[in-house]
Amino acid sequence: MFDLTAADYSLLSWIQQSGVAAHSLSICFHPGCLMVQCQTLEDAAKLWELRSILQLSNIELCFRVNGVFYMATAIR
Repeated sequence: MFDLTAADYSLLSWIQQSGVAAHSLSICFHPGCLMVQCQTLEDAAKLWELRSILQLSNIELCFRVNGVFYMATAIR
């Protein structure tokens, strides 16, 4: 068992507040990048609009929709 951090809670809150079904997402951490794989552009747009909820710093937020890369930004 492990303790959840503020970053963990911010990820959970981000997904919950977006209204995107958690089973339709895949989230992976890569060095310097949080990669979010979505099934639709609409899901990616919802998450993108709420990116300020994330309590992650100095990391890129990247989206792939059906294997196609669409957006990225640095979270500061």
